[in-house]
Amino acid sequence: MLNHERRGSGPAVVLVHGLGATKDFFAPVVADLARDHTVVSVDLPGHGGSPAGDTEPTLRRAAAGLAEVVETCGPDQVTLVGWSLGATVAWTYLEEFGDRRVRALVSVEQTPWLLAGDGWDHAAFGTLDRDAADVLLETAGRDPGAVAENLVRGSFAAGSTPDPAMVESLVAQARRTSAAAMHGLLADVLSQDWRERVSAIDVPVLWVHGARSQVYPPEVGAWLAKAVPGSRLELLDDSGHLCFLEQPEQFCGAIRAFLTHETTER
Repeated sequence: MLNHERRGSGPAVVLVHGLGATKDFFAPVVADLARDHTVVSVDLPGHGGSPAGDTEPTLRRAAAGLAEVVETCGPDQVTLVGWSLGATVAWTYLEEFGDRRVRALVSVEQTPWLLAGDGWDHAAFGTLDRDAADVLLETAGRDPGAVAENLVRGSFAAGSTPDPAMVESLVAQARRTSAAAMHGLLADVLSQDWRERVSAIDVPVLWVHGARSQVYPPEVGAWLAKAVPGSRLELLDDSGHLCFLEQPEQFCGAIRAFLTHETTER
């Protein structure tokens, strides 16, 4: 089973981090939401305290591991909160295992298709094409720590000056990512086109994006909100890709407001 940590009590919220991160990236969110929720934070395969396994991890394997963690939350439904690649893991979970155990989805800073071309303006870094992706993949297998560090350092809001101690702490965690996990999960997410598949999500959805993100064009949030009728969008004005660290109070407030609204509607 994936390494995970449980804190608090109340309705369950399961946090799934992105590529080259760990569950501890979510520390401020855990501390806040655990005041009135059971918060379960998960390490993906090859990240943090979860081993990569005997073969390169894939999104389906990560989703299967997430399903095991969800089953430990008891009979009640959970809210999945997936950030970056963790959002794609959550989408894959819903596609593979259905929504019987899922109350709602919070998808944070992810695009349904990472590659530019054919009129798609919402690729990773705005312009990532296949050639650049191939170079990134080769580097990920050869020097995963460097890729993980670059992802961290480029994830803060454009024009911001993040706290150096926080950055170094995140980099140290990121550099623990295994080469198998970095290469395998990156290769898989680069092959996954969710532009049509995402519309099949049939639980309440909140899309959270940073208005100053340097990883995904902020406009992708509006595209996703339109692709899934009835879903909601929260654009955090002073955030980049790490919006849950850059504006933690606003991030947690958006989740609480969303879940309160969905509970009232039901």
